[in-house]
Parts: sequence; structure tokens; C-alpha cells
Amino acid sequence: MISGRPSNSRRAVASVAVACAAVAVIVLMLTNSRLGVYILLDYFGDDDSGIVTNPASGPLELSEFTTAVAAYMLPPQIDQPSGMTYLEADRAFAIVTDQAELYVVSDDFTTVRSATALAGGLLVTRQGLMEAAASIDGRRIAVSGETGRIDVWRKGAAPGFSPEATIELSGFAGEGEFSGIARNPQTGEYYLSSDETLTITVFDATGRLLRELTFEDDLRGRLKPGRSLSEYELSGLDYADGRLFAVSETYNTLFIIDPEHGLVRTLGIENGGQISAIAVRDGTAYLPLDHNYVDERPPLLTVTLD
Repeated sequence: MISGRPSNSRRAVASVAVACAAVAVIVLMLTNSRLGVYILLDYFGDDDSGIVTNPASGPLELSEFTTAVAAYMLPPQIDQPSGMTYLEADRAFAIVTDQAELYVVSDDFTTVRSATALAGGLLVTRQGLMEAAASIDGRRIAVSGETGRIDVWRKGAAPGFSPEATIELSGFAGEGEFSGIARNPQTGEYYLSSDETLTITVFDATGRLLRELTFEDDLRGRLKPGRSLSEYELSGLDYADGRLFAVSETYNTLFIIDPEHGLVRTLGIENGGQISAIAVRDGTAYLPLDHNYVDERPPLLTVTLD
């Protein structure tokens, strides 16, 4: 007798196909959506939301403090900012995100002028890849991060940027994971920082290591007993008006440096947060805050540097 019902083997094959399709959907969600990447990298991974931001709790005895002001909200397209620089010719800010995106936004933070993808592939492979941005001139921006190099992007006729050059770094013995980048327009030198040490590495325009800026001698007399300068994790750099500005996410501290002569000021930033970058313009420091996917979007902070 011939039956119209599917055989057991056909039902088994269909069940396997459905299961495989379901697994594929779950894998894609986990690796290529912001919620999925949060689950993989933060919920089940290392969550840094418990970092201490109070500058008075840091390893240094500080005598100078400034209060951050919640000044702006970033446009909704810009999520988890990790790098920032001011573009003087455009009167705009360039912002790099944890998703390897480069946004140019008006200087009042109301209008996104362009958006550029700095890397392709699944979101899980891009998350945290790019961490820093520095203006080179009116048409070019340098970006860096966990790539261990400097990438130069050029503004085209249409909105957005396209890759122009890659600067490979030579003579550097570190891990090559950078949290901040700045450029000296007078010398063409690049400054790079990581979140592992309070050392800033200086490279020439070709990527050759020139020197390292360390501050142990400047700060030794202010170090609390049993503490270490390595507790500071630099999350952003900028260069403006002949000074280098380095900000620490842990213990929200701003180091103002003369690249040739050493540390000039050390400021504790009160009422801060998970400061992920810094851009300095006209005596004001602009400080974006990082956040997890499930957190409320934080404001962009400003600090007046008098």
C-alpha cells in the first residue's frame, strides 16, 4: 500500500534542515548585530563598566580638579564613540566608533555630514578594531586601533572618506593596540597611546619609532604609597596649541604635556564617566563617553581648560 505520508528519513532530513537554519540565524545574530556582539563580548566577556572614574581615588595625589559638564547629545547614528578629532577646515568633528565607523558631525553635534565604514566583515570582527582619530589636514584623517598601524583616509568629492595610505610602524616592541592618536602639524610626528601604560610613543611620518614619552620622574613625588602609574589607562589623545592632551578613562585624569619638555599639568576630571576620547578646540576639551549596548546613551562632556 502506498502512503502519502513522508517517510521517517524525509522527516529527519527536514528537521535537520530546520535546525541548521535556526542555528545559522542565531550565529548571524550573535556575530553581526549590536545586541549579539554585546552578548558575546560584554555580557559573557570582560565588562569594564565597573571601572573607577573618581580622580581622587587614583594613584596620584592631585591638587587641581575641573568639573565636566554634560553639554551635548550625539546624533543617534553615533553609538559607542572611541576616537575624536576636530576638523578646523570643516568646522566639524570626526568621530570613530567601536563599530569601525567614521562620522563627521557639525560642531554643534546636530548634523551628521558623512558616514564611512572603516572596515568590512562581520560586526564581531570590527567591534573595537578602530579606537582613535587624528586630523592631518583639511582633507585627510589618520585612524588607528587594534590594527597596529596608522591608516590614512582622504575626503573625496562625495560625502565620506576613502583609504589613501597605510603607515606600518617600525621599531615598536609593544602589542600594537592603540587607544589614542594625535599628530603634530609642525613636525609631522604621530603620538600613539595604549590603555596598558602611561607611555606615549612618538613616530615620524613614515612610521619609524623616534622616542617614548614617560612621566615617572615628573610624577614620582606625587605617587601614593603602594600605587602604580600603570593603573592609569589612556583612552584618548589630542594635540592642540603646542600641547599634547592625554586622558585616562580610569580615574578620569587629564595630562597636559609639552612634547619636548614633559608634563605641564595634571587635572582630575570630576563628574566624568567612561571617557573614551578627547578633542581640544579653543580652550575646551570635548570628552565622549563609552557605554554598553544596554546602557542609556550618555551625553558628550566638555571641560574648560583655563
